[in-house]
Amino acid sequence: MKTRNLFRGLFLINFAITLGFGIADAFFSMYVFSLGARGLLLGLPLVFYSLSKVLFSPFMGAWSDRIGRRKIAAISLGLYLFVSVCYFFTTSLPLITVLRLLQGIGCAMFRPVVVSLVSDCSSARKRATVMGTFDMSFYGALSVGPVIGGILKDLWGFRGIFATLALLCILALAVALVCIPAQRVAPRQTGPGERGRFRDILDVTRHSTLRGLLAFIFGRACGISLLGAFLPIMLTTRLGLNGTRTGLVMASTSLVMTLLLRPVGMLSDRAPRKSLVVVGGTIVSLLYFLIPVAVGFSQILILGVGIGLFSVLSQPASTALLVEEGSRHGMGLTIGTFNAVLNLGFVSGPLLGAGLQNTLGLTAVFYAAGIMGLGAVAMFIKHISAEGGHAKQDMGQTEVRF
Repeated sequence: MKTRNLFRGLFLINFAITLGFGIADAFFSMYVFSLGARGLLLGLPLVFYSLSKVLFSPFMGAWSDRIGRRKIAAISLGLYLFVSVCYFFTTSLPLITVLRLLQGIGCAMFRPVVVSLVSDCSSARKRATVMGTFDMSFYGALSVGPVIGGILKDLWGFRGIFATLALLCILALAVALVCIPAQRVAPRQTGPGERGRFRDILDVTRHSTLRGLLAFIFGRACGISLLGAFLPIMLTTRLGLNGTRTGLVMASTSLVMTLLLRPVGMLSDRAPRKSLVVVGGTIVSLLYFLIPVAVGFSQILILGVGIGLFSVLSQPASTALLVEEGSRHGMGLTIGTFNAVLNLGFVSGPLLGAGLQNTLGLTAVFYAAGIMGLGAVAMFIKHISAEGGHAKQDMGQTEVRF
């Protein structure tokens, strides 16, 4: 019962935080633009937010291994609340840039510790089911966030958005203080993550399966960010879709993933997880190649649904594999490193896409997403095959010694 209550609390915390910042982030560029930000001042808050997540995630994850998860959860949610309150009261662009940096640091703390706590709620045989169910809190909030944000902006403007964000942060912090018990956050003594030095991060990334997961998530993050940045351009300029149909296509992937995360998580506990990652990643990458040749709303909507369907096939499986690696090498450090690579992909994708669009045109962006996805799957296969070879070699040596 205690484990179930903890899971429910973490689900609510993750939903509230994702919903709050999903509402705010959807209109953040518009907000700073309305304050007079142009050029560098318009881009700096976005860049600082992304880079802070990339740079701080491994160290914050290792820190949670050392000082305890309840403290890190409280600090990260407190930082989120501080940022949201400051957004409500300030219109200073330099201060907003600093707040965006602090928001990225809060995110670097939040994700590793929450996933670590959720892993404590699951047994090995139901790990993918639990992780898939938990991820519904993220994708569900992500789907409705921009819609709610648009309503709030129309009714009460940006102040209504930031007031809602602050209330959701207060809710998340209160639930965290109540539902995360102290006995679950004693400093861990296993794995290399207690020290949190840069060398420890490099040591963790030498393990074959984790390297494969890092390669896979980097390619996947690049594809997601390319799709989010450039698909709306194609839908409006090439296919001539209106705002409603464009929104439906963009929401279809997240909606399908939200609905199927739990059943696919149950499948991942019964089928080979590495195979699900390979199949899902491969088919999603192939679907990217079909986007430029889609004609009309129906075809592009089917592609959006298909991308969501096969993305969810690999999501719970890859998360369960990540948690398994974390139990071996230090949970916070492992998840923090994974989160850093994920955000590096989110940064790299749009930069690559902008260069390709300027030189080779919009079509090349989606072909690049497909190629990167297939390359990431190939790297994943290479590294898990290498681990299998090492395991057989170790088994042979054990038999000889015996």
